[in-house]
Amino acid sequence: MRINLKLMILFSAIITISLVISTFVGFQYTEAAVIDSSLQEMKNLVSTKEKEIQTLHARASEDMIFAVKNPQFKEYFELSETKTGNVYDENEVLQFSSSQREIKDDLDKWIFHFQNKFNVDETCLIDLAGQEHTRLVFGDIAPDDDLSPEEQTAPFFAPSFKKDDGQVHIQYPYVSPDSERWVFAYVTPIVLDNKEKPAIFHFEMPLQIFQELVKIDVGRIYVVDRDGFLIADSKYEFSQIPTSLDPHEDFPPITIISESSEFENLLQEMKTNKDGFDTYTKDNEIHYITYAALPTFGWTLVYEKPYSMMLAGDTTLPNLENTIMIMTATISSIGLITVWIATTRISKPLKILARECREQNPAHLQKVAVSTKDEISEVSMALNKLIDQVNQIERQKEEFTSMVTHELKTPLTPIIGWCQILKKPKVMGELTDKQIKAIDNIHKNAKRLESLIGDVLDVQKLDLKRMSFDNLDVDVTEFMEFLYQNLQNAMEPKKIQFINSTPDTKLHLMSDKNRIEQVLNNLILNAIDFVPEKNGHIEIGAQEQEDSILFYVKDNGLGIAKDKQNNLFKKFYQVDSGLTRQHGGSGLGLTISHGIIEELKGKIWVDSEPGKGSTFYFILPKASMEKNNKEKENQE
Repeated sequence: MRINLKLMILFSAIITISLVISTFVGFQYTEAAVIDSSLQEMKNLVSTKEKEIQTLHARASEDMIFAVKNPQFKEYFELSETKTGNVYDENEVLQFSSSQREIKDDLDKWIFHFQNKFNVDETCLIDLAGQEHTRLVFGDIAPDDDLSPEEQTAPFFAPSFKKDDGQVHIQYPYVSPDSERWVFAYVTPIVLDNKEKPAIFHFEMPLQIFQELVKIDVGRIYVVDRDGFLIADSKYEFSQIPTSLDPHEDFPPITIISESSEFENLLQEMKTNKDGFDTYTKDNEIHYITYAALPTFGWTLVYEKPYSMMLAGDTTLPNLENTIMIMTATISSIGLITVWIATTRISKPLKILARECREQNPAHLQKVAVSTKDEISEVSMALNKLIDQVNQIERQKEEFTSMVTHELKTPLTPIIGWCQILKKPKVMGELTDKQIKAIDNIHKNAKRLESLIGDVLDVQKLDLKRMSFDNLDVDVTEFMEFLYQNLQNAMEPKKIQFINSTPDTKLHLMSDKNRIEQVLNNLILNAIDFVPEKNGHIEIGAQEQEDSILFYVKDNGLGIAKDKQNNLFKKFYQVDSGLTRQHGGSGLGLTISHGIIEELKGKIWVDSEPGKGSTFYFILPKASMEKNNKEKENQE
């Protein structure tokens, strides 16, 4: 009995010591792994924010270039009275001729719509002498007697005239005298056909947009100017009312972060390195930082987290599994009984959890059902939380796609409508050939964008199983002849030989004619893009095969290599990125076609050889939709 007691005490002591050692080792391992993982997340966030900032400037520059594409800017400065020079009355008010006034009124309307479309405080048109010709602040057009003749003193004036056509000068933040807040200025010259630069056009965007861009919930992110003050800081509330014109007085010094010499050394390091990471001590706690140099104004973007935050969040979950494995391996060496007990308690719920994870459908994640009163329950709860977050992201992606496509599609209708109206004689006045060509280009590109948006919507509907289908009798022979006649004009630009090989024998099936036409249009328009400029040949046809109808589109184009054909119907797959850019398109046409044919209970494939052309086939059962609809009703 005494021997058993001693053995039990010894055994308990060994288990206790082993657990302490295992826990210590596991904690050290987990701490290092979590910190490494958190540092990587910090680097990724800095990279993401850097790209968002660059995108902000890039989009603003693109908006500016878009604005001055209005030909009336050149037309105004090509007027003889504009070229002669500015005329003032006795009160030093700029005088406009009737021709100048007419174009200026149109430009004011254009700039007004531009301000409403983009996040712009002020826009201004300034000539080489420093005279404003128009100014809009928050949508209000400045009267003639308020147009300043002394804008050559503006900080952006001289640098902007050094820019060429299509280039934008981004001005360091300053206090706008009109909007009375800190702004960025984006400026581009008006360049005439003879390369003269008689004026510049600029708009001001509030610095607050930039400051809001760096806001985060965990840690602290800030932007440091090379002179040692903060332009943006997620933990600092910037006043929107300037107290001075000097950024040194209106923006906090970097010392509000830390006044230590260690931090000062880091700031010097940031000035010489493009990016990096390091640590410093603040309030007896290690602070981790990652940083990257911004391409504009020599600013530096910094992300900082204290040690206590490095261990927070879901980043510990991937490492807990390794820790448990280390601890289990250590404890298992103590004795078979302890291993068996621990394994029985841990392995069973883990197997259930693993099985449920394996059975998950990535497109529709479901919560796992593991009910225990130990750590496995916490893991399952954390996993369920992660699943909720992923599902929420997927819903947000769906909502975002729907919102973006809707917002993009809404303005296209009036654009296309106005293009058609503008081309009608005597509606908007006689147009020159150059103007008609410009309207045609606008109309063509608007229709192209409308088609791209339609493709995105179709892919989303197919992914969500929300695309609607009809189930009607289709006269295939008549339908193929209609399609053949309807696409004759599309063949004209390349003089393509277009053939319909569908037999005269009447062919019928129950399906959705509009969706079949959508698929054939996709395949035929693809063929048009890739057949040669001379001697192009496209053949379409439909054939009866027992209980099915086989459709095909055959061309003598470039052809597709065998190793590329398996991925051809995947989203955004590009056989050759150079060709894709040359011929355009969304890269979704074949994906949409594949989805539609599958929904119609059919099959689509390609037979192709490089240099010998391609033939796309799809086969549909004669009663495809009837069966499909019954299956959907049963599911509901």
